[in-house]
Amino acid sequence: MPRSSWLTWVAPALVAAVLGGWRLTGPALWADELATWGAVRLSWGQLRELTGTVDIVLAPYYAAMKAYASIAGTSTVALRLPALLAIVATTLLTTALGRRLGGPAAGLVAGLIFAVLPATSRYGQEARSYAFAMLAATLALLCLIRLLDRPTVPRAAGYAGALVVTGLSHPLSALLVPAAHAVAVAWRRSPRIAAFWTPAAALGALPALVLTALGARQRGQLSWIKVLTADLLQVVPERIFLSGAVAGIVLGLAVLGVRGSAESVSLAAAGFGPILLLLAAGLVEPIWNARYVLVALPVLAVLAALAAVRSGARPAAVVLLLLTLIGWPAQLAARGPAGHSEDSAKVAAVIAPLYRPGDVAVFPDTHPSIPWAPRDIYERYLPAPRPPDVLRVAPQRTDGHFLATECPAAACLGSPPRIWVIRVDNSADPYANMDAPKRKRLADSYHPVRRWQYSLLGITLLERNPSR
Repeated sequence: MPRSSWLTWVAPALVAAVLGGWRLTGPALWADELATWGAVRLSWGQLRELTGTVDIVLAPYYAAMKAYASIAGTSTVALRLPALLAIVATTLLTTALGRRLGGPAAGLVAGLIFAVLPATSRYGQEARSYAFAMLAATLALLCLIRLLDRPTVPRAAGYAGALVVTGLSHPLSALLVPAAHAVAVAWRRSPRIAAFWTPAAALGALPALVLTALGARQRGQLSWIKVLTADLLQVVPERIFLSGAVAGIVLGLAVLGVRGSAESVSLAAAGFGPILLLLAAGLVEPIWNARYVLVALPVLAVLAALAAVRSGARPAAVVLLLLTLIGWPAQLAARGPAGHSEDSAKVAAVIAPLYRPGDVAVFPDTHPSIPWAPRDIYERYLPAPRPPDVLRVAPQRTDGHFLATECPAAACLGSPPRIWVIRVDNSADPYANMDAPKRKRLADSYHPVRRWQYSLLGITLLERNPSR
């Protein structure tokens, strides 16, 4: 293979690796990543009990990460490295997809567009399963195109296998993939293709269907999501791409990249289908989340590349430059201490210098979205000596309980002189999201003297009321 041809393969993956590895540990672990950290530290029996109560849809990911963490450890680098490697592999598949449909130049531009998207490196630095879902979904599309070109049993098996991996990575995303692919199959109007694709899609989607059905039985799995409103619809592109301007360029080019060919229709279905399907569902059910449609990003990058390359080398270079420059503020923001939305590490900067022997820590119980995060932040980022978690009877995620077990009505609080309340919102009420007896116990005997607020991290220092 000529050297220049090797460059068209390697360059996008190198860019993805450099951007993904840059300041990999800069942002603190946020609530979802802390959930991964907490899960992989459990015993296998505890993990089985936990996923029987909550997060069954992530059980395959947790199991894989637990096995990996037993070797690599649970440092921030170790937890995020698998996602980074998955993003680099997805970039290679995106390049391959572009090459197959538009030649080496299209492959190079497609891979580079995907690599420089802020969302690509952002989720390549996330200790969650989204990067793996993107990788498997892109592989599934490549397998689909091969299957549509010449349906055979091995190609159908490869397609089904890629869908299985997608479903094990993120079931809801995986259900959107074959649903979108059905459009491409219908466009062909070939009974032979349909005869191969239908059983392959059904078998491939089976793990996702099973996990989704089990997840639907678990209380609170999607309870924090709201039905889409007009206001939320306006920010959908920005939520997916992490930059409204980047979204406008890529989506606009992706529309221009669609042609009437069967392969082009396959790309359009795989690129726009998951987004439109989940948007439609989100208008009537609380199910929309931009992270669930990240599987569409590699395909949209290919469509955008096809449009850019048709205009010539210079316009394609301009597109890449614009995406890089316009997306740079989002890249920088994603690598700040609160780059993953939660400034978790600040807990040490606040509490450690002011800690006094006799201090204790207390946490809310009923936060509507991420109630586990305050204790995880405390355990992960606050070094010893630290205020003891005085109300805790059993740790989080043990015996099938996602949250820690506390002594009833704060009976084991005692009479500490000061209490640190650690929460994950900006409520001015330090007792918000506490059950009524605990709230009354604290409010009757303590008053707030100082408060700190950061992104998804609130800390309040309480002092005991003077004796009357």
